[in-house]
Amino acid sequence: MKRLVFIVEGHTEIILVHNLIMPYLYGLGFTHSMNAQTIITNRKQHKKGGVANYEKFKREVTGTFAQGNVIITTLIDFFRLPVDFPGYTDDSLQINNIEDAIHADFGRNPDFIPYIQRHELEALMFSYRSGFDLVIDDNNKLRQIDTILKKYSNPEDINNHPEKAPSKRLQRIFNYDKTGDGALIFDTIKINSMLEKCPRFAEWIQKIVNKLSE
Repeated sequence: MKRLVFIVEGHTEIILVHNLIMPYLYGLGFTHSMNAQTIITNRKQHKKGGVANYEKFKREVTGTFAQGNVIITTLIDFFRLPVDFPGYTDDSLQINNIEDAIHADFGRNPDFIPYIQRHELEALMFSYRSGFDLVIDDNNKLRQIDTILKKYSNPEDINNHPEKAPSKRLQRIFNYDKTGDGALIFDTIKINSMLEKCPRFAEWIQKIVNKLSE
């Protein structure tokens, strides 16, 4: 039985995978070994996290495949994706083309499921209001969150303009800290809310389910 590896950008993505996605998959009855790992960006300084360029991303995927007996998927943001990624476009509606180009670069390996989050990980946080109740204690700030929730029935549509990306909106509202606040929010969110409201995310999870079911 092959193990499943999620190659992700950073600590908050690790939390999402370990606290929500993996329990969901295990709850469906899968018994595969699963883990998440961040991309190594500087081997000499032992630095991990982020997507500096496609070369480092590709090296991480290639090295993981070299370990053998593995299914690999990714969780990286479209927001500020390095332009050297194959098939790169700044159109968030064309992310599938980037994923397809990455897959082609790996010879369309059937055990590889490239996934890029539209627009960034924080978009998923807007699928469930109570996560924000945990980190915001100001009613005016919570009303600003509610305004965004009402405007976007699909959180993945939240604009990726540099000043309107989900994380930037949160920083303006309550000085959002990705690692600390992100961890708390994802500890509260239900994955079923993400699957219901975020279609690209749901499609990715279904691809993983289909692969594990083979």
